[in-house]
Amino acid sequence: MTSLTALAPTALVIAFFLALGLIQNRNARWVRITLLVVGIIVIIRYLPWRYAETVLPANPLTASGLWIWFLFAIELVFIADFVKHLLIRCRIVDRSIEADAAQQRLEKLPPEQWPSVDIFIPTYNEPLEVLERSILGSLAQDYPNFTVWVLDDGKRDWLGAFCSEHGVKYLTRQEHLHAKAGNLNNGFSHSSGEFVAVFDADFVPYKWFLRRVIGMFDNPGLGIIQTPQHFFNRDPVQQNLWIADMWPDEQRLFFDKLAPAMDAWDAMFCCGSCATYRRKAVNAIGGIPTASITEDILTTLEMLRKGYATRYLNERLSVGLAAESLEAFYVQRQRWCQGGIQALFLKAGPLGPGLDFTRRVLLFPIYWVFHIPARMIVLIIPALYFWFGLEPLENANAQEILFWQFPVLVAGWLSSIWYNGRQAYPIINDGPAALVAVRLLPVVISSLIRPFGRPFQVTPKGRSSEKIKIATTDVIVLGGLLAVNLVGFLANIPTDTRIVEQEGFLAVAGFWAIYNTSILAIAVLMSFESAARRIQERFPVLIDAEIEVQGMRYACTVTDMSLGGASILTPAYEVLKNNTPVLLDVSGIVDLNGRIVRRSENEIGIQFEPEPDGPDRTRMIEYLYTSGIDNAAQAAAPTALIWGLVKRLLGQGRSGDLKP
Repeated sequence: MTSLTALAPTALVIAFFLALGLIQNRNARWVRITLLVVGIIVIIRYLPWRYAETVLPANPLTASGLWIWFLFAIELVFIADFVKHLLIRCRIVDRSIEADAAQQRLEKLPPEQWPSVDIFIPTYNEPLEVLERSILGSLAQDYPNFTVWVLDDGKRDWLGAFCSEHGVKYLTRQEHLHAKAGNLNNGFSHSSGEFVAVFDADFVPYKWFLRRVIGMFDNPGLGIIQTPQHFFNRDPVQQNLWIADMWPDEQRLFFDKLAPAMDAWDAMFCCGSCATYRRKAVNAIGGIPTASITEDILTTLEMLRKGYATRYLNERLSVGLAAESLEAFYVQRQRWCQGGIQALFLKAGPLGPGLDFTRRVLLFPIYWVFHIPARMIVLIIPALYFWFGLEPLENANAQEILFWQFPVLVAGWLSSIWYNGRQAYPIINDGPAALVAVRLLPVVISSLIRPFGRPFQVTPKGRSSEKIKIATTDVIVLGGLLAVNLVGFLANIPTDTRIVEQEGFLAVAGFWAIYNTSILAIAVLMSFESAARRIQERFPVLIDAEIEVQGMRYACTVTDMSLGGASILTPAYEVLKNNTPVLLDVSGIVDLNGRIVRRSENEIGIQFEPEPDGPDRTRMIEYLYTSGIDNAAQAAAPTALIWGLVKRLLGQGRSGDLKP
């Protein structure tokens, strides 16, 4: 077999995806079914060869043979999960038209007939600068019949005083049992609204949130309506890789791409925040489940057993605070991981009675149970071959692997890119996943052995903005994995230092090692926590304003703004000097005192001194956080993104200066 012949099947797969990319309507079911069929054909072509030629000849009673059979079993799970995702994506649903009709029906009713709604903001240790956004933003709802409740498990007098000042219900409890689930149940027992919208303490609903959601509950079979979680700040992946303005946040793939497909299969689940519950459905299951630290998915499962569905409205209806540091990132995912595994041991979980097969499969926490440990194994396979001669396939040379196996791998990569667009590139997505795998592997193992007993951890809020922090343990582990892959490959290139005896797999292992090295390099870069670019996130705006300096007023345009500062464009920039006190008159919103802290051509940066307070601050929060301003990063072109990562590797990217 020549090299050209070996690459022919892969070329056909690439040609198919190039043709698929010309189709405008990617949501058409026939297009997605075609992709499923092609994926299955590629797998059916591959598996007989894989089993008969590279697995069956291996003796499972030997160490090398057992390794080959073990990896084949892992590969079968990967393939089954790949097919499952292709199948899930064959369906997709958009509830916006349904929400439009429901809102129209709702708005035809007189205001006194609109359903009553309680807005719950559960909190434990969040500071006021986090909570005030959620509280004041929730109060801004354009809805005639709602009550805001702050459920404080921290018993903080200052928070009670703040709530009293703003007319918000404040509720504590004597015992802090069952963490967030217990706190929510306490809120349910003290309130009476027909529906309950829940926002974590760092989320702010847009002012039309309830109008878009509540009308949909005229379907009596709905128990929960989940909306996506969008963020106004950059998460550690974006920050630490210095691609904050060219790469979407880490959760976009789920909320934008997978959740609408899960909903189409009636398998969408509650995600804890930005969700609205029917009180009757919560009462039917005896309250929010407390058996797991991830009460949200258990609530969905228990409601399904009682005949209440969870629906997903894929509209940007709120904005929240993404994990601000690696510590917060890890704590959040450790909680999700442990809670997902706990559910497997519970009668209320996906393996318990009362669920159909489809929902059991789709709601099984395969990512935590399988993909975390499997990813670690994938990272060490080339190293074990280079250093100990352990081949993952028996009697397979590079040309055979290119001919039979490589088309499956390419089909997996290209299908992910086709479904997810610029939000999914194999190496860039795999880097953060490798970092998470290193951190969560001990959690997976310990949770499978002893799923209960670890205390609930609230995601920390706030980040150190003044200096770079290094996750030393992560750097050591990831750097070690990188070294054994790369050094093992380089050591086996010259014949006089070669360790492996069977050279047929050497070229493939080299490619694999380079791929792993690229992934691990990104993961290592993520372990260096960058300083925040700004104390507070700016929102892009375009507002006509005036700036007053020493009694003179000049026209200007505000181009971005936060509670701490703003950027303006003005023809009078030449007469405006740094450190000059100014008054910024933002048309129709607020007048703000400050000083000039930055000048570049016709753009001027202003720091507010002091920050607005009282009614001015309330208006600013309502304008910035509840009016739908979108400051999310948009995915850049592949070349720009790769160049950005190269500059990050060379230390030449923008790490971010501390600014207001």
